[in-house]
Amino acid sequence: MTSPLSYIDPGSGSLFLQALAGGVAAVGVIGKVYWRRVKRLLHIGKPEDEGSPS
Repeated sequence: MTSPLSYIDPGSGSLFLQALAGGVAAVGVIGKVYWRRVKRLLHIGKPEDEGSPS
């Protein structure tokens, strides 16, 4: 027999999945930003125009 305290309603599960997806997206964006900085520091890749919007 399970304890009623172990019940997770669908709203809580949805909130957890949204937080997880947001965290994954944030890690991806942060990784992309820092990867560009590392590439620029090591002079890897094609040069980018400083004045152009990205």
